[in-house]
Amino acid sequence: MAAHLLVAWLFLLALFVWGVVIDRQPYSQSGLWTAIHAASLGGVALATSWTLPAFDATLKRIALVLVVLVVWRLTYFPLMVFSGHVASVVEWVLAFLHLPIVVYGVFLLSIGTLHTLVALGAAQIVSPFHPLVYAAIAPVLLMACAVSFAKPADLKLLPDGFRTLADPAPPPVAPTQNPYFSRLVGPGYLPHQRVVLLAAGLTYETIPPAPWGRTVKAVLEVLFNEKPRASTAQRILDHYLSYRSAHPLIGYRSFADYPTPLPPAPAPPAG
Repeated sequence: MAAHLLVAWLFLLALFVWGVVIDRQPYSQSGLWTAIHAASLGGVALATSWTLPAFDATLKRIALVLVVLVVWRLTYFPLMVFSGHVASVVEWVLAFLHLPIVVYGVFLLSIGTLHTLVALGAAQIVSPFHPLVYAAIAPVLLMACAVSFAKPADLKLLPDGFRTLADPAPPPVAPTQNPYFSRLVGPGYLPHQRVVLLAAGLTYETIPPAPWGRTVKAVLEVLFNEKPRASTAQRILDHYLSYRSAHPLIGYRSFADYPTPLPPAPAPPAG
């Protein structure tokens, strides 16, 4: 147990340091993509290394590996989004406390920790502590499915193929209006897509006004208004584009310190 904990702490420390390096360098899509995959798959591997020895049957071991990989596929994007939210909150707290700003250190730390915990929970699908474990896990996985598979085009093996970006990143802007809630009761969305709209709208409202987090939110607003009924793959691309747009604002405590005032996000297209 002590050895497992030591490896976990070293893994999380390495992710934090890696993220701090990303903060202090120009934006690199391949660098961020690699770091996110290392954090998420590293967390899965860490959890599996703890739970695998508990299964003495070969079929159960194979089932465990398959289950945690399927759960990783389902939760990759939701945990990426949630970790960005965590990073924005920590950015705001650090700015308020006049402490050094850390964004991607927290982002990767959150991804690695969450995927480790989720993979530990996924092991209970193979051998649950109690029958109610299935009932508890089912709604979580259904929510993850709603986020990860917005359209049939998302039914593919890997969730994130954006190691490089061909699309130009939009300029950083200031948020204008929550683009998600107004579409909750509008036409053109399936029930599971409305669940995603609700989650995105709540996230939009709870992003604090620190420079990096607020700018990511604002650029996502622009990109969503341009393509309001896009696939999950498009949403992942949108997040990377927003990360690239907001990268120059990492380290600033307020927008008053940023040398260029940010214009408001453009209004959504009519119709």
